[in-house]
Amino acid sequence: MTYHHLTIDELTMIANFRDQGVKAYRAAKLLHRSLETVYRVYRFLAAGHTLQEYS
Repeated sequence: MTYHHLTIDELTMIANFRDQGVKAYRAAKLLHRSLETVYRVYRFLAAGHTLQEYS
C-alpha cells in the first residue's frame, strides 16, 4: 500500500466542504480519499488550526 500526500487543492476542498457542513464521509467519497484522511483534516481544523499549519 502506498501513501499519497494531500495536495493543496484537496486540502482546500476539504476545508470548504467542512465550512459548508458536508459530512466527512461524503467529502471522502467525492474526493476518492480515505474516510480517515478526511476525518484527520476535519479534526485538525476543528482544533483551531489552519491549512498552512497542516503540512
